[in-house]
Amino acid sequence: GLRFDRGEIQVLHVAAGDPVALRNAFARLERSGIDGLAVMTNETPMARDMIARMKARGVAVVALITDQPNSERDHFVGIDNLAAGRTAAVLMGRFVGPRKGNIAVVVNTMQARDMVERRIGFDQVMAQRFPDLNALPTVEGRDDHTLTARVVAKCLDNNDDVVGIYCVGAGMRGVSQVVHERGLADDLVIIGHDLTSHSRAALESGVADVIINQNAGHIVRSAARVLKAQCDGVDLIASQEKIRIEIVLRENLP
Repeated sequence: GLRFDRGEIQVLHVAAGDPVALRNAFARLERSGIDGLAVMTNETPMARDMIARMKARGVAVVALITDQPNSERDHFVGIDNLAAGRTAAVLMGRFVGPRKGNIAVVVNTMQARDMVERRIGFDQVMAQRFPDLNALPTVEGRDDHTLTARVVAKCLDNNDDVVGIYCVGAGMRGVSQVVHERGLADDLVIIGHDLTSHSRAALESGVADVIINQNAGHIVRSAARVLKAQCDGVDLIASQEKIRIEIVLRENLP
């Protein structure tokens, strides 16, 4: 694992959307005698109960990237996802311009708090500021690019006048596939989240217009600092742990 000041970090990968694997991972962690846990998983009753069990054992717990606000977690490390959704809506409305039409919205899963909060923020601004644009019901890609491509294609088939796609989670690979196949890159405004190899390629090729990013390195370092402070019983420097929302265009790709 990664070493830091008087501590060691171990990373445990669990298949997304696999509750049995998640339960087994938590059981292993309970037996291992860890002092702190940073968890990134969907917001489910099982996750909430497992966090409660870790807290009962005196383990410091932070939610990473996607929050668990109804659990006993100590801290959330990530961007303000309501603000990120509102940011996406302003950018979508501005980029679409005077056109009227529908906006397709694709998520990984609505069990993830970050997806839910981004969708709420997006809808708030769309309703307030862009009444000529209609955000369609959410479609779920389930972290599977083939399924994402299928549900996005179906959404485009079932709805006339789609002028934009808001890719709320890690579905850019599936979205890009459909946009490429149908030659729609110049017709649609596409806004996504998180700078990955797929979203970077989408920006470079002109498929995506904007990627709203959060600095993964800052998040990991912040989580380590927060957990260590929790274990040591010392106060945090709040400003140091605030994760900024970054707006990435093809012109400013890092």
